[in-house]
Amino acid sequence: MATTFAGSLEMMQRKVFADLIKELGGRPYDMIVQIYDQNTYIPVAHGCFAFMFTNVGDTPATVKGMIIFPSATPATALGDSRSISGHKLDIYKGTMDLSFRPPIGVAQAVEIVQLYYVD
Repeated sequence: MATTFAGSLEMMQRKVFADLIKELGGRPYDMIVQIYDQNTYIPVAHGCFAFMFTNVGDTPATVKGMIIFPSATPATALGDSRSISGHKLDIYKGTMDLSFRPPIGVAQAVEIVQLYYVD
């Protein structure tokens, strides 16, 4: 039952995030959802205007230096998440790096959602 709740919460977070961004404009957009399990630079989508990252594993992580902690009960609830977006019509031109911090667990994972304009 807890896993169903976590999955429902994740979908609600994504919908709220996407609906919030829709209110800013009306330009057509799409999203990329990827899960990363290693330290890496994340390729930023062309036309990216917002992103959200959620710790879905058991290891603390940083994205652009912002720490996101895992859930206190991994596999049953989501860890910390953050969302970043600019003002209306802004495009993100920076870089994004992900790194996992000690103590390293057995299931390190961060989900990153990028919203980008398609026109």
